[in-house]
Amino acid sequence: MRTLTLKISDDYFDRFVAFVDMLPKKAVKITEDKKSKEIETFQNNIKEAFDDVKAGRVKSIRTIK
Repeated sequence: MRTLTLKISDDYFDRFVAFVDMLPKKAVKITEDKKSKEIETFQNNIKEAFDDVKAGRVKSIRTIK
């Protein structure tokens, strides 16, 4: 089995996954990169923190280590 990394536009992601689901289960395995989920969560946390500061809900941003 070989690995192929694809970057798929959000517009086509659901269609692509539906297509892959039609293929035999033993032929294709879908895995998500854990790091990409962690990065997305981190980005969302930073955006929320800046929104809180702009809205005056907090005076400082918490330190993330």
